[in-house]
Amino acid sequence: MSDRFEDLTHLVYEASLDNSLWPELISELVEEVHRARDSRFLESPRQIEAETRGFENLSRHFRRAFSISERVVGLQEREAYLSSILNSFAFGVALLNEDGHVLMANRALYEVLPAPVSQGEEVQVFLPASGEGQLMSQCAADVNRSGVALEYQSQKDGVADIIVLPREEAARIGFPPIAASVVISSGLQTHMGADHLARQHKLTRREAEVLRHMGQSYDLREAARRMGISYESVRTYLKRVYDKTDTKSRNELAALLAQSPLMAVRTQEALPSVLFQVRNRITLRDGRQHEYFCIGPEDGVPVLVFDALSGVTIDMIGYPQRCHDLMEQAGVRLICPCRPGSFLSDPFDMQSLRDFASDVRELLNHLGVGQAGVLSVSFGSGSALAVTHELQDRISKVVLSSASYPFYRHENWRELDQFYHMSCILGRHWPSMLRQIIPFLVRSILQNKERYFDRYCRRSRSADDIRILSCPVIRRRTAEMLALRTASGMEGMVEENLLNAQGWDFDPSDIHTPVEIFQGPDDNVAPMQGAELLAQHLNNATLTILRGKGHYHHIENWPWLAARAAGKDMAPDGLRYDIPEF
Repeated sequence: MSDRFEDLTHLVYEASLDNSLWPELISELVEEVHRARDSRFLESPRQIEAETRGFENLSRHFRRAFSISERVVGLQEREAYLSSILNSFAFGVALLNEDGHVLMANRALYEVLPAPVSQGEEVQVFLPASGEGQLMSQCAADVNRSGVALEYQSQKDGVADIIVLPREEAARIGFPPIAASVVISSGLQTHMGADHLARQHKLTRREAEVLRHMGQSYDLREAARRMGISYESVRTYLKRVYDKTDTKSRNELAALLAQSPLMAVRTQEALPSVLFQVRNRITLRDGRQHEYFCIGPEDGVPVLVFDALSGVTIDMIGYPQRCHDLMEQAGVRLICPCRPGSFLSDPFDMQSLRDFASDVRELLNHLGVGQAGVLSVSFGSGSALAVTHELQDRISKVVLSSASYPFYRHENWRELDQFYHMSCILGRHWPSMLRQIIPFLVRSILQNKERYFDRYCRRSRSADDIRILSCPVIRRRTAEMLALRTASGMEGMVEENLLNAQGWDFDPSDIHTPVEIFQGPDDNVAPMQGAELLAQHLNNATLTILRGKGHYHHIENWPWLAARAAGKDMAPDGLRYDIPEF
């Protein structure tokens, strides 16, 4: 094997252990593909045979490295899932090592024992009888010496809300052997169990309030003070609680409260998108589930949104109120159909980008929409134009922002971003490799989003892109939306990328719907020359160059772009989106 292939093989295995190296690996692969295509030495049969063996060996190492990477990432994801599950519990859990220091703790424990736990420092608790302070490491030593679980207080004048389990007891319950002892706290969410019991036994508002105070271990006089009623009234309410729950004492009531399954679950505030009913689903004729997002006034002009393949431009899930208010000003209702295999839309074996048109037609029929405008962003332009090609009777106007056109080949690909490298080079000349790389690139972004964005900003020529992508909210929400988009798998994203990369199987000149293209001259993901070529190939298109802009201007410009897709004559910058503060 030549030195080139040996170096690439080493990089392949390095990337399998360090997901942050995938962008560098993609660049090197593209270099090799171009070198092989342009090399004059390929005219020699011996050279052709050597190059073929080199690529075959490299592909074999790729498969092995992917297997390694999948196992490593799988372990990391399982650890993240475990952490997520533990953090859903209202009671706190911490595993201690032999020295009594915290190995791992969930979020609920931080609420009881805040700063020292998260900082790995010594934690002080208090003995229930005397209120005397004691270090957690000493508590762990005491319970392991006696073999008996002991109770402690997190506050000097509080109640006993912490239990330290010895190793044998923790192992019997099922905690891992690495835990020399385990700390369990009651957390701050005991009212959930009380609310559950209140509904189950049809308690009145006051009776339920007394039950919650009993769950917090308050005595009757303290409960009366907190409720603003007399001591006798509290006694009366408590007696009614005993009667309705068939208990006879506070101990029996506490035992019943502890048995409530909701005691273990943390309360979660409803997501804003749930309150706005942004996410919706319909069942298609073939039985598949199709998810779509919807925001804006009911009587607004409908506009279909085909977002970028990563999907974060119009964040109607994270910030629905902001999106709704802007669309109310514009008189637009946004409808974002989720492509097969993305978000909660079931996957579908698409042979063409045009195959998605039937899903969109069913959605429009379901919503009672006769005609709609279309707004697409970045690599979403392929799906947007494919659907328009098939549904010209239903599409009134198309607006493309930072449009990608796979038939354009840039003269100096090295100055462009890795997404161009993947779609227009690897996707075209080595599609099997692209199919394998995409899942790992997505994981790389999810696990190393700061490094990914920093890398893009270093290579970008656009000061506007750098400003936008340096925003912490955009970085955080891009990763979160990408995780949501691929939560059910990456098959949909992989297939759409491949269909885009292989070139559209429809003629843009057959589209007679008016099309407006807005492109930044400093776009290094979808170069402006590609947009110019696309505008020439479309039958009824205009191209507007946005001076000083790069690829990601639509993160702030999408409101006026959506208004134009709705047929409104709104000038650029007529209505902009202000990125929320972190």
